[in-house]
Amino acid sequence: MSYSANNNNIFLTIGFRSAEQQGSLNSIEIIGVPGETDSTGQAVISKQIRTFFDDLIARVIFRQSRMMPECDLEYLKIWLYATDTPDSERGYQIPQIDERDLEITSDVPYSKLEFIYVLDNQLEGQEYESWVNISRSLFTPLFLKFIAPPEPPSEIANNLVFKLIEASPVGKAFEKVNETLDPYAQMKQKLFFNALIIQID
Repeated sequence: MSYSANNNNIFLTIGFRSAEQQGSLNSIEIIGVPGETDSTGQAVISKQIRTFFDDLIARVIFRQSRMMPECDLEYLKIWLYATDTPDSERGYQIPQIDERDLEITSDVPYSKLEFIYVLDNQLEGQEYESWVNISRSLFTPLFLKFIAPPEPPSEIANNLVFKLIEASPVGKAFEKVNETLDPYAQMKQKLFFNALIIQID
């Protein structure tokens, strides 16, 4: 596991291995995962953060690849990408995107994941068409995993009555129901990236 830092923010690279023998895809690396330092000063990823990326990205792709006989990919590298963050403020390096790369745009309402960019593999003709079809089939299901419950408008969220209700037992009970339905709801609402850059090897 490697990491880089920007001011007080730590960004780590973590790997996931498929637990299944079926399918050719067996390794996914995610770059730009938020980390923290433990009591010894070691850069680590919390169990909650690791599980978040495992459940919403790695396992989804592994599962989808096993259902696609035509998918012969073995390894993926994925960068977490905030499209409105300048490179100088990002804290880690990302590949440059150009017109030859495949852009997949979300059509899922309330998905915090808006774009997926698959880096060009220098393919032509039929091989290129096959690469496009596999990429779209493999990665499009990720948009559904990042649906977050809509947040109230700021004028409502800052209203004193709304804050009192939110802090009341009724408000807390409603929050627990939401967490039961989607344990990652709050993490999705605070997501720091809105896109993925994927390199297929």
